[in-house]
Amino acid sequence: MTGFLNTMRRVAVPLVGLAALTPISSASAQSAESYYVDNIAPIVQKTCAGSGCHVAGGIGTGLKFTGSSSADHQQFVSYVNNPTPGARANTILSKISGTVSHGGGSPVPQGSSDYQKFSTYMDLLSGNEEPAPTVPGAPVIGSVTAGDGSAVVNFTAPADDGGATISSYTATSSPGGRSASCSASPCTVTGLTNGQSYTFSVTATNEAGEGPSSNLSSAVTPQAPSVLRASLEEPLMGEVHTGVGNLRGWAVSSAGIERIEILVNGVPSFDAPYGGVRSDVGGAFPDVPNSRESGFSLAYNYNVLGAGEHTITAVAHSVDGETFESSATFNVVRFDSEFIVGADAVKLGNATCAMTGDEISLVDAVVDGSLHDLILKWRTAEQGFEIIEIR
Repeated sequence: MTGFLNTMRRVAVPLVGLAALTPISSASAQSAESYYVDNIAPIVQKTCAGSGCHVAGGIGTGLKFTGSSSADHQQFVSYVNNPTPGARANTILSKISGTVSHGGGSPVPQGSSDYQKFSTYMDLLSGNEEPAPTVPGAPVIGSVTAGDGSAVVNFTAPADDGGATISSYTATSSPGGRSASCSASPCTVTGLTNGQSYTFSVTATNEAGEGPSSNLSSAVTPQAPSVLRASLEEPLMGEVHTGVGNLRGWAVSSAGIERIEILVNGVPSFDAPYGGVRSDVGGAFPDVPNSRESGFSLAYNYNVLGAGEHTITAVAHSVDGETFESSATFNVVRFDSEFIVGADAVKLGNATCAMTGDEISLVDAVVDGSLHDLILKWRTAEQGFEIIEIR
C-alpha cells in the first residue's frame, strides 16, 4: 500500500520535486511523532502563523492545530490515514506546495528542504517507518581452547540481531574481566594467567548497543607450552676430533629430565652425567624448572672410534616419557696407537713450526717412534688446540 501511495505522490506533482521526495535515511529509525516534533512543527508554525488556518473557527479543514506538537501530530495521523493508511498523504503534499488550491498559509515550494521533510513525514505516517533497532540477543557459547596465557572462545551468533547488523562481539573472562572483541567467532582473549581456571561469556553489539551475555563456558586453564629441548655441543658437527676430548651439551624439560642417553653410530652406549651448572641455558629458559642445572658432560676418547666419519647422538629422556635427540656427525684422525703413552713418546726437537690464523703446523714431529706432519686448530669450546690432521 505504501509503495502505491509513494508512486501516486510522485505522479501528482511535477518532476522537479521527485528527488526531494526520497525519504531522509536519518529519519528511518525515528518515530513519526519525534520526526514531526523535530522537523515538521517548526514549518507549521512558520507557514501558518497569523493566517488563521487549521484552527477552531478558522478556515474549514479536517486538520485542527492546537499548538501542542504531540496533539498536532495526532491531527495529521487522523487526517492522512483516513480511510486507509496514507490515503491523504498526496493531498497534503499537493496543498502545501500549491499544486492544489490551498486556502491559507505560505506555500512550501517543491524541491525545498521543507518540502522534503514533509515528504518524509508522509512516508512515516503511511507506514514506511522502520522500527527502531533493539540490542541483539545473547550469543550461544561454544567450545573454549586454552593456550599460553590466552584462550580461543568459540560461539554462535544470536538468533535475534535486534533488527540491525551485529558490528562486534566481546568475549570476557571470569575471573579477571579480561576481554577481546571480534567481528565473528572466535574471539581470542589474551593476558590471562597460566595455571588459573577461567570461564567465558560473549555479548553481541549492534547500533542500538550491547546485548545480554551468553551463558558461561566450561572452565579452561591456560598453560605455558611444554618444553623439551636438548643440544649436543661437542663433538662439533662437521669437525675433526682426536684423542681424549669433551662430550657435552645441555637438556631441559618442563616435566624434568630423567637421563641423557648417548648413542654412538646409532648404538646405545652409555648415559652421560647430568645436572651441571648452565646459567646461559637458565637465562634462555627461565620458566623451565632446574634449567640452570641442565648440563651434561664427560671426557671421551674419540680414538676408540677409529679413523673416519662417526655420529654421536644425545637423547634426552623426560620424566613424562618424552624424548628429544641432538646429533653431530664428525671425523676422527688418530695415530696408529689408540692412546700414546710414555714420557718420550713425542719428540719435537727436529720439527719445524708454522702458524696461520688459528692453526699450527708441525713438520717432522716424532710421535711414538714415527715421523709425522701435524696440523692443530684452536677450539673455543675446548679452550685449547686439537689435532685435526695427521700425515
